[in-house]
Amino acid sequence: MRQGWGEGVADDGADDDGQMLTLVADVGEALNRSSYPVPMTQQVIREICEAYDYDISAEVFATYLIALDKKQGKVAVANTGTMFRFDQIADTESLVDKLRAAALPVTQALKRLQTISVAPPPVNPFVRILGYLLMALGFALCFRMSFSATIAAVVISIPIAAILLWSSVKGTLAALMPVLLTFLSALAITLWAVHGGLDDPVRLAVIPVVTLIPGAALTTALIELTTGDMIAGATRLVSALVVLLSMAFGLALAIDIVGLPARDLQDLTSTQAPSWVLWIAAPIFAIGNILYLCTPRRVWVWTVVFAFGTFWLNELLQTKINPAFAGGVALGTALLLAWAVNAHAKSKPSVLVMFLPTFWLMVPGSMGFVAVSGAITEDHELGGLGTNAALSLLSMAICMMIASVLAPFVTRRLWAKKSAV
Repeated sequence: MRQGWGEGVADDGADDDGQMLTLVADVGEALNRSSYPVPMTQQVIREICEAYDYDISAEVFATYLIALDKKQGKVAVANTGTMFRFDQIADTESLVDKLRAAALPVTQALKRLQTISVAPPPVNPFVRILGYLLMALGFALCFRMSFSATIAAVVISIPIAAILLWSSVKGTLAALMPVLLTFLSALAITLWAVHGGLDDPVRLAVIPVVTLIPGAALTTALIELTTGDMIAGATRLVSALVVLLSMAFGLALAIDIVGLPARDLQDLTSTQAPSWVLWIAAPIFAIGNILYLCTPRRVWVWTVVFAFGTFWLNELLQTKINPAFAGGVALGTALLLAWAVNAHAKSKPSVLVMFLPTFWLMVPGSMGFVAVSGAITEDHELGGLGTNAALSLLSMAICMMIASVLAPFVTRRLWAKKSAV
């Protein structure tokens, strides 16, 4: 029944219950660091335990995991570290595919997980900083910022990117990075706005720190809550809201220090840049993700295609339905197609690596940040964006959950066709 496992691990006498328990904990930690929602992590762990014929249960939370072997009376706990880069996510998914088929000895799998977790970036820091600048440029174009505002966003992103790369290595002041960097970004932007005449400084201040906005965490929390993982979902939701509020506080503090007039806190993005910039916004943002997060080469084309296609599917849907619902349908469609590509393409590109840049491009975490900032600064026009942001997050969470339910049917059909041939 398990020929791959029997041939692969029969000679490995070191494989025992303790190692399998450690493997379950390490796999759960790696999936948490790869941005997997808790229900998906639990499903993967169950499949791996069934493949290796072990009875191990796991309780997965937003920041840690508890694995329990009731038969042996052993427990393993793993705390979630910082998020993986895309090269690490792709390697994790490739390893998980083998573990689901029990095609790898447990000892070898443990060593492979350890190698993935400590792997250095495959590109140098200057290339990653360039990628961060392209992400800022792409996001500014999505907002249709004016030329001067776009230049300001890219220039201010340079020191922000350098600090983020340094802090990811040193690990100092990690908890304070969102509020500190938002304050510094907003301070530079507001000073530039006062003395240089920049439009829409509140939204512009979001762009250099867009990777710190917990829009993905908010959406993941909603997915977990709607699927019944109340503890994990509530914990992640509270954590994301605290980060969001702290960043809005940093922005409001910078505005208050500089003394930016209330009349300058306006949402002017729809009238700034010409509409043609939208054609290059998504590809530029995707290329920035490729460089900054070290995307494997086999996924480069898919990353750009998914970002561009989903962005314009959303634009098309907005002409027919509410924009909040359009974003949800577009993201759900993209996630379903990502699973189909993963099952059909020979290179088996990582689902998350293809999908996450599109997710970050579409997720309205920036709207929520701007809305909270508007409430703090008593700007009612900006504060009113909060309702749309909440509706968009809920729409995306539900549509992604539907895509997760449909994905197994799509992938099985694709594999059935390939087997028939």
